[in-house]
Amino acid sequence: MRSPSGPVLLLGAAGVLSCAIVVTGYANGGPAPAAQGSPHPAHTAPSPGASGPPVSLARIAAALGCRAEVIVDAQELREGGCTTGAGTFRMLTFSSDAKKRAWLTEAQAYGGTYLVGTRWSVTGPSRSALAPLRAELGGAVETGGGHGRSSRHDHAP
Repeated sequence: MRSPSGPVLLLGAAGVLSCAIVVTGYANGGPAPAAQGSPHPAHTAPSPGASGPPVSLARIAAALGCRAEVIVDAQELREGGCTTGAGTFRMLTFSSDAKKRAWLTEAQAYGGTYLVGTRWSVTGPSRSALAPLRAELGGAVETGGGHGRSSRHDHAP
């Protein structure tokens, strides 16, 4: 039997990391602590919801042309996924940018391509697959270096 690889492995890792953030928050009797002194400050353009709630999973999915299947619905984060002709996408919204950055720091160790906005992130199959979403919602494209390599950030115009 073959081991999962590529996008399947990345999406599985994203789900595990999402659950880890939620469990950590509740195991400590409250929300997960904010990451302090993160080596990767958030590089995002203002996006809808910057001063209120994050962009919803439904809005992200609509911009992708799909309907999100909600996988995790917790106080710390919401996670959903969908598949379009461009590939499979995982979308997450967070209760704070610090929690988003903590999740990204862990997720990027596995590689991948991420569109990152204010309190939200979308994992997609490629930079080009995320381009239409970036044009509609803003954000910055980040790529995970994967096991020891550095990540790359492209800022919204």
